[in-house]
Amino acid sequence: QAWSPADLFAPCGGDCAVALYGGDYVENSMGEVLVTDPELPFTWDYQEDHFIGTAISRDVGQLWRFRLEPEVGIGQRFGQQSATEVWGALFFRYRGFPWDDVVTTTIAFSTGLNWASEVTAIEQERAKDGEGSQVMHFFSPEVTLALPQAPDVELMFRFHHRSGVFGIVSDAFGGAQYGTVGLRVRF
Repeated sequence: QAWSPADLFAPCGGDCAVALYGGDYVENSMGEVLVTDPELPFTWDYQEDHFIGTAISRDVGQLWRFRLEPEVGIGQRFGQQSATEVWGALFFRYRGFPWDDVVTTTIAFSTGLNWASEVTAIEQERAKDGEGSQVMHFFSPEVTLALPQAPDVELMFRFHHRSGVFGIVSDAFGGAQYGTVGLRVRF
């Protein structure tokens, strides 16, 4: 049977998830930490600014070797920045690593939109126009780890990131971003 948008609101049967995660602001650019100068998260330049968020998602199907998981979430920045974020995104999740019988592992990345209740001074500094934008792209790569005997409880590492995608979505080249850790439970 073909998938339809109404399936998002059907009763869960192991294909739904809720996540709670938090972490600190990362000063390094996403391009640096993931592409041009990859480093392990414990070497990133963290600031005294924090984020806590929660999200719900649902596995709705497959595209090539990736599971498709729409997600909606809400989070709060506190410390140097104070803003509420709301996002909607589609995650592409890869499963099936050869070591999954030892530790079940997934990697994922997202595309979507993120709205912030205000444009903070930190985001204004990262914008080409000095103003920034409340609406930005949401791109948050993540890695999850779970015990094979409890694959529905995942330790989650997410680079929670919003930006203007080099001016495509907004003039902000960078936005707020956090190195986070959390827990996801699938049900």
